[in-house]
Amino acid sequence: MTQDDAFRTLDDIAAKDIDWLWEPLIPYEKTTILEGDPEVGKSYLCMHLAALVTTGGKLPDGSRMEMGNVLYISSEDDAADTIRPRMEQMGADLKRVRVLDDFLVFDDKGQQRLRAELEEFTPDLVVIDTLYSFLSDKVDLGKPTSIRSALHQLDKLFKEYGPAVIVIRHWTKGGKGKAIYRGVGSIDVIGVARTALAVAKHPEDDKLRILAQVKNNIGAKVQGFVYEIVPQEKGMPIIEWRGTTNYSADDLEQQGPDSQNEFSRAVEFLQRTLATGPMSSADIFDLAAKADISRPTLNRAKAEAGAKSEKKGKSWMWMLNTV
Repeated sequence: MTQDDAFRTLDDIAAKDIDWLWEPLIPYEKTTILEGDPEVGKSYLCMHLAALVTTGGKLPDGSRMEMGNVLYISSEDDAADTIRPRMEQMGADLKRVRVLDDFLVFDDKGQQRLRAELEEFTPDLVVIDTLYSFLSDKVDLGKPTSIRSALHQLDKLFKEYGPAVIVIRHWTKGGKGKAIYRGVGSIDVIGVARTALAVAKHPEDDKLRILAQVKNNIGAKVQGFVYEIVPQEKGMPIIEWRGTTNYSADDLEQQGPDSQNEFSRAVEFLQRTLATGPMSSADIFDLAAKADISRPTLNRAKAEAGAKSEKKGKSWMWMLNTV
């Protein structure tokens, strides 16, 4: 009889308490999903939290972060003209922040590079903005076993090194019903995460944002927190907290302008249009224009839709990563 390392007797596993970066919202050694409408300020909030980590800053509930290092992996914001100026304005210790200054896919090779970074830099917080931008094209976003396998590999790697991990993804259009079903892509993405948070505009004040828990499998849910992205006379805006709210994640609907709905429509348009096979960029842009989707929005939606482009002869062809 051979021993299978995939299975263990529960009596052989030592009990362990959950350790928190921000209790009970963001645990260490586990993945937290942060989601909401495009352009509502998810990245800004993550940079604010990252800045607090680097300085041991104060959280809105009165507790303090443990001072540590941050690894910020972004496909959407430029390190030089966006991430650094924002985090500098927020008072971050820039020597404690590492960023991805290249393109990386979380395939076997990419995970080796990520492991090397974790080994050398030992971050306390890792931010991935956005999730689908870094998944391998071998991952079928429509198959639960495929997406769960990919996320399990990442989760296992991060658990080995112990940082808190925040993964950003967008909400799809609609904005109604239970928040747990609103994220773009498979429900299995949020199923793998132990905690999930949502950011949305305050239903009563467009200037305010609400951070609310969508799910928490390892602790008790708490009231949502209200904050504002406040412009400054010089430099970038900063985040200021405005107390708590009784609004839950399920109460928060898409409140943004038409450009946000256009982004969600663009994601669905690409997934639907490219499902039958590759298409030239010229044809894609023509069809999108007829659907009132602009070219810049379409380009921004490409990664979220799980699409890519490749040059074939003199033309650029768009296709889903699974093709």
